[in-house]
Amino acid sequence: MHYDPNYKGQFFHQSSNSIGIAEAIGIARREIAVSAYKTKMPKSRLPKIMTFTILGESALVLIIAAAVWFFTRSILFTIVLFVIMAFSGVGISAIVMFIADSVLRKNCSEPVEATCIGYSYSGGEAHDSRGGGIAKTPVFEYDYHGLKCVAFDGMYDNFSKLPLVSQKTTILVNPSDPEDIVWNFGKQRQFFLILACLFASVLSISMFLVVLNDDNFMNAAFSDGEPKSEAGSMQNSGSENPSGGEEYVIRKTDDGRIILDDAYLRNEVFAAYPDSDYVIKSRRITETEIMDDGEVYILYFEADPDFTESEWYFTKDDVTDEVKKASAGDEFICAQVKESGACWIFSTKEYALGGDN
Repeated sequence: MHYDPNYKGQFFHQSSNSIGIAEAIGIARREIAVSAYKTKMPKSRLPKIMTFTILGESALVLIIAAAVWFFTRSILFTIVLFVIMAFSGVGISAIVMFIADSVLRKNCSEPVEATCIGYSYSGGEAHDSRGGGIAKTPVFEYDYHGLKCVAFDGMYDNFSKLPLVSQKTTILVNPSDPEDIVWNFGKQRQFFLILACLFASVLSISMFLVVLNDDNFMNAAFSDGEPKSEAGSMQNSGSENPSGGEEYVIRKTDDGRIILDDAYLRNEVFAAYPDSDYVIKSRRITETEIMDDGEVYILYFEADPDFTESEWYFTKDDVTDEVKKASAGDEFICAQVKESGACWIFSTKEYALGGDN
């Protein structure tokens, strides 16, 4: 890549000495004054590849995120997936840059003795270094088979050890393009790219697996923040019971207990009886029985004045595994609307009753 000391967005300094604040301010003023008349500095191969890679990945991530939102209508899941894909993009960019850097080193195969004639400094957006210092790259003058060349690689940083001005240095030149060069033979850049790829890949895959296996997150993402119980289906024990198979909101206490939200039950289960007197309580089983060769399962509860029935019957079709395995001493959550006689049992011994009951 041919070098022009009058490129816009950078300045050329012909000394190995550091630049003082006053000198930097003076150079910056001169650069601003003549910037409109300068030629825009073209990107060399590696920065150009990085730019195209980032633009392509950004467009792809936005398209996928839009598609995910369109099909799931879950803003929470879309945002989390967008973050995961952004981390994945870092790993992909690192892989692309590693391959591009390796190809460049392979193509630049002919050693040539060159002289460092100064440094190209840049503080533009495309060349800011995360190290916090001024980013720069050396400019070389050399003779390639009678052709006088002045070139640089366009990879700005502030951590590489640069050759001194007037120091002769062996660089590698691309025979098919004598202005395509490699001067930094260290492995730091490639090591950093591999490390960045591994870190981004492990982090994004871990985040994706955690999200997929987090039932609370998935429930919140796809049910408007109301997690559903996997085992909270109601069992029918009366003619006015709701249909089986419905699921109810649950939550966890600090000690890990799963709580069936009875405030939700009052709002939803007893919505048909807004003015009725009802009760939700935990009841202990005293005895279980199986009748008619497994066709009917019966649970006997301790007597309770709040409930009209102490026996709960389940047919073979609506009985759950927890009811089948129930034994004396187990507790189930029961509900009753007194005026109508409608009764429910919530089939899980793992749940404790929550709220203000």
